Amino acid sequence: MISAVFLFSFWLIAWWLFKVRNKLTINGKENIPQSTGILFLSNHQSLIDSLVIAYALFRPWDIIKRFSYIPWNAAAWENFFKKPSRRIFCYFLKIIPAYRGGSMQTIDKNIIDFKKILNNSNLLLYFAGTRSRDESIGTCRYGPAKIIADLNPTIIPIRLYGMDKVMPISIGFKWHKIRGGQNIVINIGQPINFNSTDIKNIRHRVVQLVDDL
Repeated sequence: MISAVFLFSFWLIAWWLFKVRNKLTINGKENIPQSTGILFLSNHQSLIDSLVIAYALFRPWDIIKRFSYIPWNAAAWENFFKKPSRRIFCYFLKIIPAYRGGSMQTIDKNIIDFKKILNNSNLLLYFAGTRSRDESIGTCRYGPAKIIADLNPTIIPIRLYGMDKVMPISIGFKWHKIRGGQNIVINIGQPINFNSTDIKNIRHRVVQLVDDL
């Protein structure tokens, strides 16, 4: 119930940010299967990308009727989990920490946590692990590729355009500086299964899929 209240509140915030203050276009929403075990893979442009993607992927009634379909998303620990107050928000908003630049042991633990989520829900990952500084599509990291190799989940590629104009990297985590009057586009690709265990090949294909959108 607490999660439902939090998710609905943030859905309303997203509606105000992306449909009132800015213009959001969503292409390909019909490509999303009504099931679990889906790994959404997106490029990364701003600290609030998860907010706009969540708004694009579900509607308020999904919180009650299809809660497990609403994807968990991995957010950088240093940006979202350092402060105890933020951890509480993240927990109820289906956000799990992603540890960047850690040891192989830390990366393996993250991968295990992500696999558990995909067993009964959906997951959103920013496969490059960091925001792009020049609108380009970053390299797919080892973690997402390893999950694909081990589980062969259904992949839904997502490409964002314009979020770097709404919340540029230079403003940091300052909500009052989020810009209005911008055009945002989300392209959602068709579901695909890689059926491959070759990490190098998977990393290349992930980037290509998103780059083509």
